[in-house]
Amino acid sequence: MKIRPKDRHKLIYYLNEFYKKYPYEKYTIFHFVKYFKRRLKNNKDAWMAVNGDTGTGKSYMVLMSQILFGRPFSLVDNVTYIPKGNEIIDKFNNLNFQTLLIDEAAKEMRAVNWQSKQQQMVNVKAMTDRFKNNWVFLNIPNFNEFTKSMRLGNIIFRAIVIYRTDLYARVIIQRKSRNWRDEDPWNDKIANDRYKKMEKKYGELTNEMILKVERGFPNTLMDFIIPNLELVLPNVTNEYQRLKLESREVDKKQMELTKPDRYRKLYSKIMTRVSKLLVYNELNLGKVQVSKREIADALGVSSSTLNDYLKKAQTNIVSKVEHIPKDSKLPNFKLLGEDNND
Repeated sequence: MKIRPKDRHKLIYYLNEFYKKYPYEKYTIFHFVKYFKRRLKNNKDAWMAVNGDTGTGKSYMVLMSQILFGRPFSLVDNVTYIPKGNEIIDKFNNLNFQTLLIDEAAKEMRAVNWQSKQQQMVNVKAMTDRFKNNWVFLNIPNFNEFTKSMRLGNIIFRAIVIYRTDLYARVIIQRKSRNWRDEDPWNDKIANDRYKKMEKKYGELTNEMILKVERGFPNTLMDFIIPNLELVLPNVTNEYQRLKLESREVDKKQMELTKPDRYRKLYSKIMTRVSKLLVYNELNLGKVQVSKREIADALGVSSSTLNDYLKKAQTNIVSKVEHIPKDSKLPNFKLLGEDNND
């Protein structure tokens, strides 16, 4: 689904009317988009973490920003819902002076997935591609779930939806400290200490307390409020939710197909090894002669299945010794008490 000019105009009109009700707000989402659009025009990238509790409106805030960015925008081309394979890199490479939302980035970008091929590719892309002028949003609930290299290196900005009321959501925008020696470039440790002192003194943190703490840091660029995008462009949010649900269903089916195949292969691999060990008595278990039929019965398989496992084992052996000269001979395996009827 492509965002039409009339959708963008409708959103701009609605936001202007919305902010008229809050004249005391210093910044708006218009300031936010303008700041980063100016940055991209100066041949600088913008990789931004988007954090906040589930249901606070992180994705809708990003969609709103992408629409206001003013460039051609599609819910297919500019959003990855549940990233798979090279999807993030492929979409990024197709964009120039554009925006990209990596929704549910937790699936691949979390610290526990630091070995994933996709995350490594994204890390490299964030470090090396500086002149495509793209604004990339990495949507993940907890900032600490990112790898240390991403928190301290690739991610320069972060947007945090710190709370939501019945009327709006509050977003703060922060920049990582330019001091590359700083062990706490986001001031998270200091903020944590302040929150603990407030909780100890007052018992519970209020929205006003949270905002006061975050505004007090030099790396906080701005904060602003936003309405619920569902109230403005329900056609856009409905399509977004449909595509997201569709991606989850596809991902679920792939997981259901992949898991049994993985366990089936593992089972076959184990049985091949066990069959070879027992039939050829590689463990030197003693001089007791055991037939292949008895071994098959003990393993709970038929004699033909046992033979299939042995063929796989023999194939593996042959593949490992292909480099041996032609005049060399493979070991002559002798079965203990081989039953000629099997």
